[in-house]
Amino acid sequence: MSERNSVRITRGQIGQIGILIGSVSLILALVSFLWGGLNTLTIGALVVAIIALVLWAIILPEEVQALFTGRQMRQSTLAILSTAILIGIVTTAYVVVQRANIVGDMTIDERFSLSDITLDLMDAVARNTRDIQITAFYSAGDIALREVDDQYFQLFEEASQGRLHVVYIDPEEQPGLAAPYANALMSEYYVFASFVEPDGSLGDTIPVQITGLQEENIAQALSILMASGQFTVYFETGMGELDPLDNQQQGMSLLNNIMRQNGLVTNPVSLSELAATGEQMPVDASALVIAQPRRQMTSEEIAILDAYLANGGSVFIAADAMLTDDLFMAPDSEFNQYMWDHYGLRMTDMIAVDLVSSSESQLSILSAQVFANNSIGANINLEGQPETATLFHIARAVEINDEPPVQNGRIIMTSNESWGERDWAAIFQQNQFSFDSATDTPGPLTTVGWAFDEETNAKVVLVGDGDFLTNGRVQSPAGNSTLFLDAVGWMTGFTEEVTFEPRAYQTTPVIFVGGQLLDAIAFGTLVLMPGILILVAAGLWLKRTRQ
Repeated sequence: MSERNSVRITRGQIGQIGILIGSVSLILALVSFLWGGLNTLTIGALVVAIIALVLWAIILPEEVQALFTGRQMRQSTLAILSTAILIGIVTTAYVVVQRANIVGDMTIDERFSLSDITLDLMDAVARNTRDIQITAFYSAGDIALREVDDQYFQLFEEASQGRLHVVYIDPEEQPGLAAPYANALMSEYYVFASFVEPDGSLGDTIPVQITGLQEENIAQALSILMASGQFTVYFETGMGELDPLDNQQQGMSLLNNIMRQNGLVTNPVSLSELAATGEQMPVDASALVIAQPRRQMTSEEIAILDAYLANGGSVFIAADAMLTDDLFMAPDSEFNQYMWDHYGLRMTDMIAVDLVSSSESQLSILSAQVFANNSIGANINLEGQPETATLFHIARAVEINDEPPVQNGRIIMTSNESWGERDWAAIFQQNQFSFDSATDTPGPLTTVGWAFDEETNAKVVLVGDGDFLTNGRVQSPAGNSTLFLDAVGWMTGFTEEVTFEPRAYQTTPVIFVGGQLLDAIAFGTLVLMPGILILVAAGLWLKRTRQ
């Protein structure tokens, strides 16, 4: 072999090769440790890095000395070491930030932020005195699903101000921890929301059904959890009212089930039985529902209700027009006068007829005008959503005192083309009605009113129809159930804590990119591209040494 073609490697070149191999191996060890922990690759790369750097120190001790004494190193060695240090710093910063659960949204339209309705819920979670744990089960094959869900969990964690945290469990590697959830896991529930008790154990637990609408699914479960066991609603049953357990068309089981599914406790109560035994309303009663009563209230029952309201109770009354001598809240009845004297609300002797805002007949009236300045009417008659209207069938008009003893107001009214029909016999016996200026009252008329006593915190909602609560009518249109549920939420104080049955989600955040893809992008940007530059530089250096 000629001298020209021979390769001569100097001591300095061997040292530079050592620092090159050591730097690359050190970066590889760092990346492997940060992404995968202490594994074989991490240990192997670290050993190679140590050997290579020791080799560099033995062969070029003067450069090592220059590194610590501040003397200038050779430009080639400095470039390699500087690049390696830069890659290490940037990679470390990326992984630390990624794991720090820092949440931010830089998009103009806030596509990666929780909606306002969810943020209201999370404000309530932050104010709550108990922490909440999200327990999520993912096996090794569910990593991609976990990465997408995790980014939603991070948004909820951030919005909770430390009240909510997430625990991940692999059911295959930790079967003991998964055992209490076995039945739910078999039913394809894999996320659960629980209150954390003072001793660290988990209390009330709600399964979260993930359907691909992660924000809505998680918010719904948290809403149920927040309300669980805190509010009890009683249904009055002693005056022939709607049965909350009856699943027939004229029953009220649909609304009762919705309330229970949202964490409210519901129980029956009879004012007449309480009066007979000298008892009062249960102390845990958050609200009382009187749905379609079929007789007048006695003085003893009024006394029980008055005591309940005086102690901050709430009552929802939905009374139908009935052609009977014992009409509930008849204009001259004792209870109707009680409501007028104490709350500035009372039933009239008029049935609302609406010529323009009606459905199958002019007696089936729609919510023509809604006062949306309170939580009861806020979700009724939403623009562009006709299903959010309410529909009453043969509804009584409600009178509101404009100079009331307490705060009160209107929620729903008829249109200007309506009137209050006083000839009930013609309606019920002949199905005939027409405006008589001598006896009837022109609209608009109030069909739903409210009252609030600031001194006692008593709340009253009065509706001139009871049929809209029945299973056969409550879902069509959806505004019927919205009116009742939001009224219950207002009376119990539920809507001050969370939004009852979250439903105002028009869109969900854009699906996030999976963490594996983000890691691949980061690796290519932070490690692979600079590494290629180092290798290219090393190749050029070796080529020049051969010349």
